[in-house]
Amino acid sequence: MTKQVLESTLTKVAGVAIEITFARTNLVTLFWEGKDESAFDKLQKYFNGILFDYEYDEECDASVCCLSL
Repeated sequence: MTKQVLESTLTKVAGVAIEITFARTNLVTLFWEGKDESAFDKLQKYFNGILFDYEYDEECDASVCCLSL
């Protein structure tokens, strides 16, 4: 599965545009614009509760969470 396909799938799940970044060998960050905790909840459900470190950065008006592989 390519990064673009995964981003497209997660965008459909969350209802907002998701961008994936590979932070380390075993850590992926999911990024989206704005404060949308319902997007995090939808992603958390999709990943069976294994996402962590949800954070909203008011200065950047963006949200991010992490997924350990």
